[in-house]
Amino acid sequence: MTTVSAQAFSIDGSISLSFATDQLASIVTESEPNNSFATRQFLPFGTSTVDGELSSGDLDFLTFSGLAPGSLFTVQVNSQSFDPLLGWLDDSGNIQAINDDQSDNNVLPTLTGIIPESGSLNLAVSVTRDIELTGEHFQSGAYTLSLEEFLLPTPSINSTFINGDFETGDWTGWTTLGSTSLETAVFGSGPTKGTFQSLLSTGGAKFDDSILEKFLGLNAESLNNLGKGNATGGSAIQQTFTAKAGDILTFDWNLLTNEVLPPVSYPDFAFVSINSQSDDSISFLSELADASTATSTISSTQFFGETNFHTFSFTIPTTGIYTLGVGVTDVGDTTINSGLLVDNITLNSVDVLPFGTEANTYYF
Repeated sequence: MTTVSAQAFSIDGSISLSFATDQLASIVTESEPNNSFATRQFLPFGTSTVDGELSSGDLDFLTFSGLAPGSLFTVQVNSQSFDPLLGWLDDSGNIQAINDDQSDNNVLPTLTGIIPESGSLNLAVSVTRDIELTGEHFQSGAYTLSLEEFLLPTPSINSTFINGDFETGDWTGWTTLGSTSLETAVFGSGPTKGTFQSLLSTGGAKFDDSILEKFLGLNAESLNNLGKGNATGGSAIQQTFTAKAGDILTFDWNLLTNEVLPPVSYPDFAFVSINSQSDDSISFLSELADASTATSTISSTQFFGETNFHTFSFTIPTTGIYTLGVGVTDVGDTTINSGLLVDNITLNSVDVLPFGTEANTYYF
């Protein structure tokens, strides 16, 4: 088990968020019999990693106990011998979630969520396609199951917007949740400024839409209310900063998706939120684009389609403290991934956008 506490620290006069990790972790070897929920193996307090072995027709039920209710978790399975599947069960043995591929490009499973009130997390390790957790498979081999537990990240306040082009090569100034990474031109699209850009994805360690809403300070059901369907989960980044009335916040974005076969039944979408920490009446949430607008279906990236880069613009209505949030979410399913590239985020005290800027401009 890993517990994480947030700490603020100063970089070049600004405030960023770091995480101090109290590593209580220990490695435990899986032991039989544990091939049913009734005979599940209860792991010692402080366990973060389990080394196990599956034989043909076998599956392992494992329970982590003594976790902090309400904390978030990420759990994943790694195996070089077989294609694993990961299940999450409630305290009565009912299946809550199943994952066998964390993304369209990675067959290793990952699950995320909130630690229940019992403080216990019941997991099952099996082989791909064993979605009923009955052990119907013929594969075998060793695996490692890893658990990370952490608090919902919250941003600190920067004196102005920092690292908007990600040229520090890290997340200085930012707070992230889900599957996020920094990419270069090697990725196949962008960046629009400098060497680095951020990539958010609905593959990997994505989080439920309700958790994204809490992370970004949005009302419950806000993402569903954008009208694209049932948002099932994704990733987001945010930064809190001070700004003056009339400042213009802009950034470049490119929605990437594998939902490209028309008609697009599950319109995964990217979105932006801007909330004032000084005035509750100033709260903005808007879709940037959905998968049906990915008109470029020949992409050089790991995704099949993309919208290409566009520019978002927002005029700050009153002087105060604001939080910018940007995210991407699956809609209707959790199996076909989408992503969002973001770069060149700037906060300018100017009356007009630079000549030639294509933008979606929003005013209050």
